[in-house]
Amino acid sequence: MADTILNQTTSLPFEEVIVRSVQFFSTEKWRVTSQTGRAATFEGRLPIPWIHVLFTIVGFIFCVIPGIILYIMLIRKAYRFQNLVVTANPVPGGTDVSITHPAHAGKLVAKFLGALPKP
Repeated sequence: MADTILNQTTSLPFEEVIVRSVQFFSTEKWRVTSQTGRAATFEGRLPIPWIHVLFTIVGFIFCVIPGIILYIMLIRKAYRFQNLVVTANPVPGGTDVSITHPAHAGKLVAKFLGALPKP
C-alpha cells in the first residue's frame, strides 16, 4: 500500500503539535512506537472488511485448502501493522505539520489537522 502525505501550517509551536498528536492518535487505536522532539511514529492495523472474513469462512466450509489460501491472501495480508508518522518543523509564524499515513487513516488524519489552529 502506498502512503499518503498531508501537510498543513499551524500557529502552535512544534512541541505542542507532537504532544497533541500523541494524545489524539493514542485514543484512536494507534500505538506510539517512537517519539522525538519533532516527530512521532504510530503503529496501527488496517480494519479487515467483513466480506474477506466471510469468503474465508466459506472457503473453510467447502474445503480446507481454499480456506487456507483465502486466509493467506486476504486476512493475513490485511492484518499487517501500518505506520503513521507525524513530523513538525518550525517555520516563521508557526509550525509546518507533515503526516505520512496509509490510505485507510485519511479521515482520521484530516480530523486531526482540522483540530489544529490555522496561522
